Amino acid sequence: MRIAVISDVHGAARPFAKALDDARSEGFDHLVLLGDLLTYGVEPQACLELARNAMANDGAVLVGGNHDQLYVDMTLGNRTYFDAIPDWIQESANWTMRQITQWPADIQWQESWAIGQALFAHANPFGYGDWTYLSDEVRLHRAAVALASQGYRWGIFGHLHRPMQYVSDTACAYVVGSIGQPRSTEHPLPQWSMVELDRDDLSITAHSVDFNPEEHRQAIQQTTELTQATRDMLCRYFK
Repeated sequence: MRIAVISDVHGAARPFAKALDDARSEGFDHLVLLGDLLTYGVEPQACLELARNAMANDGAVLVGGNHDQLYVDMTLGNRTYFDAIPDWIQESANWTMRQITQWPADIQWQESWAIGQALFAHANPFGYGDWTYLSDEVRLHRAAVALASQGYRWGIFGHLHRPMQYVSDTACAYVVGSIGQPRSTEHPLPQWSMVELDRDDLSITAHSVDFNPEEHRQAIQQTTELTQATRDMLCRYFK
């Protein structure tokens, strides 16, 4: 079974579209969008439309992330998470909200998705709303223990924006790369991943997305409603 995984789009429509096209060319049995469609990038409407089309035409499953829940909370007037994030991310989120006006009711997500002994969630296996990053071996080990306790052999997550993995005899935790704001010095390009799953084995192949980061940076820098300091922060991960 082949499961295409695209995570952490973050308003970057061009690499998102390319990743979708590449995954379709490769072929898949399932397509999973691991959350965070918006914030940071300046093409929110295009990203929402690409997600809509993938859900309607490819049967894509959208798993909710913190930057999806953020816009639902903003729509409902709940500022708890918003008030806790840095000022430049607040500015990006406020700008994004002005473009979309509210989170679209027709784009609904699941808190997680599972097939066989594999769990797919945005951040980790600790439950929706826990946005702990699996950023080191201690947290990855904790994730593997949680997966095993829930009856899973494998967990596939995003949120970190750089690939990581933890392999043990009981359970394995994998973090895939991102489309928006790739944060790996070793793998600086946007990535999507193909998960190949059979009854006894799981493998993941990362696929870099061919796109021009300068175009993405220029689009951000031309968004003059954002302060220069925020524009510079938003550009720094695309090199």
